[in-house]
Amino acid sequence: MKRIRISKKLCCAVVIGILSLSACTKEQDPIALFERGDYAEAYQLLLPQATGGDHRAQNYLGIYYYLGYGIQKDYSKALQWYEAAARGGNPDAQRNYGDMLYYGRGIDKDIANAYKWYFAAYQQGNKKAGSKIEVIAAAGNLSPNQQMYAKIAANEFILDEKKRFMSHDTYIQKKDSAIQKNHELQ
Repeated sequence: MKRIRISKKLCCAVVIGILSLSACTKEQDPIALFERGDYAEAYQLLLPQATGGDHRAQNYLGIYYYLGYGIQKDYSKALQWYEAAARGGNPDAQRNYGDMLYYGRGIDKDIANAYKWYFAAYQQGNKKAGSKIEVIAAAGNLSPNQQMYAKIAANEFILDEKKRFMSHDTYIQKKDSAIQKNHELQ
């Protein structure tokens, strides 16, 4: 009889433990929630991350406002979130921000500025941005000189220095800087 009571108590404890664990394992990854279509819960988790400076979360909030997932569509707010994430170096946000500029959504159309953001995104691995660069170049929307200056401007937002654009001018500046440092060391 005593043995049965221990088994019942043990079973109850195990069941309570399992139920407690399952309650604690509620999805906390806002991206997974977003991709599952649980937009309201994902938004609640993304908002504090985005306001805290998380560039990936900022990009997702831009997507929310651009597409109107669970909230009213608002290109102005989408632009704000995309720009914050793009300036922070997020390549997906850089492409999204470039799209807003290229198509003139919530902002005046600006092909040169769009090219800059597409270039930054592409240099950081966003392949879709590369196709946009090709479209702009093929359409003759920007002169080669304008493209070069846009690439130089994009360098500020490319996190890996090795992936930054090296024009003849930037090469000269780096060389001069290295020579000056060498003289200072002597």
